[in-house]
Amino acid sequence: MTNTSFDLVDIIRTLQKKRRFIIIMTLVAIVLGCLFLVIRHKKYKGAATFFVNNPLYGDRSTLFRSEEMRYVDYFGGDDEVDKIMALANSDTVRDRIIRNCQFQEIYKNDINDPNGHAALMSIFSKNFNIKRTEYKDVQVSYIDRDPVIAANVANMSVKVLEETYRHYYTAMKLNIYTSINDKVIQLDSAINTLTDSLANLRDKFGIYSLISPARHDIINGDMKAGGKGYGKAVEQIQNIESIKDQLVIDRAHYISNLNEFDATTNKSMEFLKVITRALPPTSPTGPGVDSVIILAAFIGLAFSSIYVLLITYFHKLNSVVR
Repeated sequence: MTNTSFDLVDIIRTLQKKRRFIIIMTLVAIVLGCLFLVIRHKKYKGAATFFVNNPLYGDRSTLFRSEEMRYVDYFGGDDEVDKIMALANSDTVRDRIIRNCQFQEIYKNDINDPNGHAALMSIFSKNFNIKRTEYKDVQVSYIDRDPVIAANVANMSVKVLEETYRHYYTAMKLNIYTSINDKVIQLDSAINTLTDSLANLRDKFGIYSLISPARHDIINGDMKAGGKGYGKAVEQIQNIESIKDQLVIDRAHYISNLNEFDATTNKSMEFLKVITRALPPTSPTGPGVDSVIILAAFIGLAFSSIYVLLITYFHKLNSVVR
């Protein structure tokens, strides 16, 4: 059996011998790369960058602190950025973005049809991107043939993310607000009932002195003996007044809490801070002319060289007498 060798010297000689073919194939690859640049659709990338604010600065305990202030970083940490990333990848947020940006008119699909809606969501997912950096800022981008659409979708993404992220916290505060407000309504009803009872007792027995034991600073000895049942009426008034006074104090405290929670849900508090707003890009995204030419030349050179070496090697194998 004859051993067939194909060493480095044979490789170099083969490449030198077929250099004309290799050069032609490389030039053809460059021409195809240039043709690709001419016929490809230009796409533009709109990008916006923002920081995530620390939601604790909008918390009631920070705005209306009753104790010494503890240091709270203005910028959100990794946990807050993780929440933003999760929201950006959720179908709820993406659905709001495509509806606000009128995707059904841009890409000519019926958003109310399940297939059309799925197609629009697929288009958005393919062209949308969100990433974080080591500086804890977040960048959202969108690619489209129209630079204005690309910038508008990127800016709308930031707006929807801010609204959704803020609503996550304000919704819980509004639930607390509603619970406390319901309690205030109950207290109003109870106080009105106690007020009517006190008014009837005072008018019936002529007792108009302040005799509530809850009012420690008031000492009133002006009461005079009345008719039968007068003593019991005094005791009843004291009992009712003590309960009413406590309910009035509680009501005032609840109203104070309502005002505090109402302040923490104000829309002027932004949870995302945009540092770079998306503007319509002036140059298309993707590889440039130089990159395409270099890549095409490399592919043409590598392909033609490997092709020549394989063909030569197989011819050499076939020429061996077995």
